[in-house]
Amino acid sequence: MPRNTEHTALAEPYRRRRGNVTFIISSFGNPNTNKTPQELILQMLESRVAAEREECGTE
Repeated sequence: MPRNTEHTALAEPYRRRRGNVTFIISSFGNPNTNKTPQELILQMLESRVAAEREECGTE
C-alpha cells in the first residue's frame, strides 16, 4: 500500500529573531502517523529515563 508523502501545512510559517539568529517556524501535519503528539512525547521521556538508568546502572 503506498504511503501518502504529502504533508499538510497547519499554519503559515513565521519568523522570530533572537539576537543575530532568525528562526523560521513552520508546522506540518503527517497523515501517515499512528501516534498522537502526547504518545510521542511520552516515548521520548521513557527513552531518556531508560538511558539515565543505564548510565547509572540501576533498574
